[in-house]
Amino acid sequence: MILAHLDRFDRVLFKVLFRARYKRWQHHTIRMMSRTGDGILYALFALYLLLYSTPEQLRLLMVLVVAYVVERPIYYCTKNLFQRLRPCDVLTPDAHIKPSDKFSLPSGHSAGAWVFAVVVGHFYPSAVPYLYFWASLVACSRVFLGVHYPLDVLLGSILGYSCALFALLITGTL
Repeated sequence: MILAHLDRFDRVLFKVLFRARYKRWQHHTIRMMSRTGDGILYALFALYLLLYSTPEQLRLLMVLVVAYVVERPIYYCTKNLFQRLRPCDVLTPDAHIKPSDKFSLPSGHSAGAWVFAVVVGHFYPSAVPYLYFWASLVACSRVFLGVHYPLDVLLGSILGYSCALFALLITGTL
């Protein structure tokens, strides 16, 4: 019964936040924010760390790899366990992008962005406000694009944050 209430609330909140039409600049901005969480920037950052590596940067890279190795299987298993259909398949046909799969819970973009933000923020504390703001924008963009419910991005964010902390802890970095 609690889950049914949460689901109803989540759907109502999605309908409040999602718009089928945005101004052109809004649409491009939201898509761009989402794309920054696609994984390409993570790979480029890892390549940079490898090419210009100091011992501290190699440690950062190691913690990031551990965090993603922990997060990705949990993400895939959870997504396939819940099999929650995306709002663009249930509530609106007007999603602004085509999702890569049919299930929405949790948001992988949110989880990945928060892993990155928390781990990198641990090594560069002055960047924490910017990294956390960016991770929040990546998560919110997924709702605005119509491919996730708000609860999907919240749980994805919690997953990413938790996996990052776990990786920092088990690598002795925290």
